[in-house]
Amino acid sequence: MNAEARLKAWNEQGFFVIRGLVDPAKAKAVEDEVIARIRAHPPEDHPGETIYQAGPDYAIFPEKEPSPSAVNPEDRIAKVFNCHTEGMTRQIAESDAIADIVEGLLGPDIDCFQSQFIFKNPGVIGQPWHQDSYYFRFDRQPQVGVWLALSRATLENGCLWVLPGSHKGPIHDHVPDRRPAANRAYTEIVSEDDSAREPALMEPGDVLFFHSFLMHMSTDNVADERRAAMVYHYGRAGTLPVNDEAAASLAPVNRWIPIRRQEAEAA
Repeated sequence: MNAEARLKAWNEQGFFVIRGLVDPAKAKAVEDEVIARIRAHPPEDHPGETIYQAGPDYAIFPEKEPSPSAVNPEDRIAKVFNCHTEGMTRQIAESDAIADIVEGLLGPDIDCFQSQFIFKNPGVIGQPWHQDSYYFRFDRQPQVGVWLALSRATLENGCLWVLPGSHKGPIHDHVPDRRPAANRAYTEIVSEDDSAREPALMEPGDVLFFHSFLMHMSTDNVADERRAAMVYHYGRAGTLPVNDEAAASLAPVNRWIPIRRQEAEAA
């Protein structure tokens, strides 16, 4: 898919997938380094905490209701934020393969401000329809989500679903996810027609690029395998929270690192 086709898909659909963009061995290295950090800082050492730190940047969110089949510390974790500040996760965030595409969507001055390692272990519930810009209360929009598959993403293990063209609409009202097992801060859009939804079926190394207004969701993992992904979020350099309240809510899960600067390349 060339740059023209990517921009057309971005404008019309709000997303596109590039197959095999990242070496699967590098994808596996990302998973290994995150698991190593969790095993060094297991949730058992942080009873009752909905989020805890594992180093200066890593922010770990345990599952509210872990699967009964959980054995290892990582089996009890929902997400890990801010992995992109170090290691292979940072190397991929800064790579030309990713940055060239994001630059084509946002322009030359871009930062990576958030990453989420999503475990989606067997038995874990999905996340309802939502839009990332509902959470990203910044002074300029949109942002670009970069969803790197670290494992297969299938209908059985809870792949992502997207609603093509929904990025052209507004940020919809979100209500709290009322399911007992819903994780912290989960919200949902309940009033929109989702009949045109499409599954994003992916293999390790495939990358989904998506608009922060795009409605997306995932289903429960009813398979016996983990559905792992690293999700990066990119914004324009100089982006700021809209107010102090937004800054406070975003602070635990945002770490802005520069990726591209026009003046640096010109020099």
